Amino acid sequence: MGDAAVLITIESVRAAGSAIRRAIAETEGPLPPAFLMEFLLSDWRRYLVRVHQEFGADSEEWKNAIDVTNRLILSVLPVEGGAARTVLVQGLLRLVADVRIGIAVSGMADDACEAFLNELRAIHLLLINTPKESLEGDVDLSQTFALNTRDPRYRALLDKLDGLDSVEHINL
Repeated sequence: MGDAAVLITIESVRAAGSAIRRAIAETEGPLPPAFLMEFLLSDWRRYLVRVHQEFGADSEEWKNAIDVTNRLILSVLPVEGGAARTVLVQGLLRLVADVRIGIAVSGMADDACEAFLNELRAIHLLLINTPKESLEGDVDLSQTFALNTRDPRYRALLDKLDGLDSVEHINL
């Protein structure tokens, strides 16, 4: 993607917001941790807008960006059994490489990037090294929560996701 100034369209902003909403809705687990939600709603959203704007909705680049979004969210969900843990481990190297590409495109600051990747690494290590049975009692999952329409955090998330069509926080 070029360094020239990019004129973003509301269509690209909406497509990025829609992609994030859909990826979160399609998971069958708790919502991602707060640090990942903030990343998705800011830097990752900026990346998605740029990909959509430059390559379009039918491009392989856009489809890949959506795939990485889905894999990123799925990578922080509780792991059920050894087979799922193996799949997670096998996909982490590629996932992190793909996320780093998106981070570079988004223009995320280096220190923020390292802080984010360190938190992501900690979650992945926890999921890899801890059996699911132990996760339920011993690990602080306060940063994640199941979708419950009566939970005020759910409403706050929906408000943030509904605001994804706004252009005001997209700085390219």
